[in-house]
Amino acid sequence: MARPKNHAPSYLLHKKSGQARVRLKNGSRYRDVYLGEYGSPESYEKYRQVVAEHLGDNGQNQPDADSASSSNPNDWTVAELAVKYDDFASTHYVKNGEPTDDRYRAAIGPLATMFGSTLAKEFGPKKLKALREFIIQRGNMRTAEFDVLGNLVKPGEPLGRGYVNNLMKSVIRMFKWAVTEEKVPPSVPEALRAVGGLRKGRDRRVREPEPIKPVPEDDFQPVVDVCSPQIATMLQVQRLAGMRPDEVTIIRPCDIDRSGSIWVYRPDSHKLEWLDQEKEILLGPQAQELLTPWLDGRKPTEYLFSPREVAEANARELEKRRKRPSSKKVRTSKKRPPREHYDDRGYRQAVVRACVRAGVPEWSPGRLRHSAGTEIRRRYGAEAAQLVLGHRNLSTTEIYAEKNREQYEQIMEEIG
Repeated sequence: MARPKNHAPSYLLHKKSGQARVRLKNGSRYRDVYLGEYGSPESYEKYRQVVAEHLGDNGQNQPDADSASSSNPNDWTVAELAVKYDDFASTHYVKNGEPTDDRYRAAIGPLATMFGSTLAKEFGPKKLKALREFIIQRGNMRTAEFDVLGNLVKPGEPLGRGYVNNLMKSVIRMFKWAVTEEKVPPSVPEALRAVGGLRKGRDRRVREPEPIKPVPEDDFQPVVDVCSPQIATMLQVQRLAGMRPDEVTIIRPCDIDRSGSIWVYRPDSHKLEWLDQEKEILLGPQAQELLTPWLDGRKPTEYLFSPREVAEANARELEKRRKRPSSKKVRTSKKRPPREHYDDRGYRQAVVRACVRAGVPEWSPGRLRHSAGTEIRRRYGAEAAQLVLGHRNLSTTEIYAEKNREQYEQIMEEIG
């Protein structure tokens, strides 16, 4: 005799939020009901209640998700809102197949743990401040050290003030998105904005970020000397032009206008492109001299600095050092093949490893932008540094813009 099927829906875990859930079938469709923190007595009690109600009418009178949303637009719980927003953000905040902003996920777990069963429309400033307190305390305890008896031996490393403030902004952004979906009233995110960020020096439980300093010359040149030719050129060009790391890694011949005495580099992708702003980086004589060997013989759409070429060169060099030549084809890596161009992480790792080889304190390529800004400010003033680095929001006439461009070209003619 066949074993009868168990029609009771299972008690499930939603991994991203840490919430318990139960999936109910309504005809040919399914809907999820969130129960609170996974494993808690309250979630089990709500599970039994939901399942009993569902089995009592066999799911015939349970509205599906779409009809429920349309008839009750403001009855989402915080846990349901967090899950829906995660589905939206994971596809919206994406650039070139990579997520551009996923820090909100660090706040979803604590948010769902504390207020998962709270109606989203009832989430107010006091709850946001309580969430912030919980995140600060949990962050400090995560890295704390305890003895076998549970006594605190060493306090944990506090979270950064800017990091905590950014998490709270992400939560507010989530509720702002819910307004566009007509799930919470506009007054909710407006009220949450009243909770100001942590102020500098006001809370000792958070860590103040260290200021980003330029790379000392004594630490720069030794790294250039031990790097691969590709990384060495990228570092020098980046410092001369004041580029961001993600701008120097994607240089292609087709992106550089070489018709004038000063070259104009327009990155195919940059930080502010989502604002429909065009980015122009001027390259002076020194940068041109460094880039010319990499431009010769290169296809227009081919990246100048390829980790694949570095891996192939390293493999050839290793083959030369062998006492007995190998009959096998030179392989660059046993893992996935290198990218066509460096990304920020790979570029930074290459520089950090070079710092170790050179015996200098570790520094990241992002600091070279500060090096350029410091040098330009010292020689030409703060406004010139702001101009070259692109830290501007101009609402001026075309005459003033032309004047700025002329000054920009003059600076790069001398130092770039």
